Amino acid sequence: MDDPRYKRIAEYIKRYMLKHATTGDPLHGERRATARYWHTLSVFKNLQTILESEGADPETREVAQVAALFHDVDSYTVEHAYHGDRGAETAEKFLAKEGYAAPFIERVKRAVRDHNYDYDDERPVAEQIAEIVRDNPKESLYVMDADILDKIGASNILAAVMPLGLSDKHAYEAARLLALWPLERAQFWASTLTTATGCAMGAQRLAFYETFIAHLRDEIALTDPFLGV
Repeated sequence: MDDPRYKRIAEYIKRYMLKHATTGDPLHGERRATARYWHTLSVFKNLQTILESEGADPETREVAQVAALFHDVDSYTVEHAYHGDRGAETAEKFLAKEGYAAPFIERVKRAVRDHNYDYDDERPVAEQIAEIVRDNPKESLYVMDADILDKIGASNILAAVMPLGLSDKHAYEAARLLALWPLERAQFWASTLTTATGCAMGAQRLAFYETFIAHLRDEIALTDPFLGV
């Protein structure tokens, strides 16, 4: 994207996350901040498809795009449960200095806060999604879906497998792992998508994940047939 306003936001976010991640974790902070920044770029990319397919108006498009860039900016300054609230404050300070109008800033803050929804395990997910759709503005739903989509499909597979490269795990162990909690995680997140476009993208990515698992089961020995013989 050539818009200098977005470039300034992106550069600020990159520096901000790197500063706070390395302060809290000098050994691994740079790697963590880099990974979080690229997650942000993936969310921003997902968002473009959602905005286009949902027919977002120009102002809603801009609000959502700015909120997507700021949505995880405070991942390394507070506990995860509060990073949406703190991120909204950080966005407000930056955008006010940049001269953005107050109503626009308020919409961005709302979307940044809203993306970090805490699901209640005691209530049906569908019931909570209905409330989210009912109670939140479109830009919030767009950012939420764009963020959730990065937890399904190829990105979920990479997130589960890459840490195994630092251990002594073998291919069959990675294959077993992918068929367990990462798949359950992807299935859960797919059930929380709110827009028609997000649901369609999530279904496509989940289908890819499940097909990938089927290939693993067909191509890799996951158990030893001679154990105990």
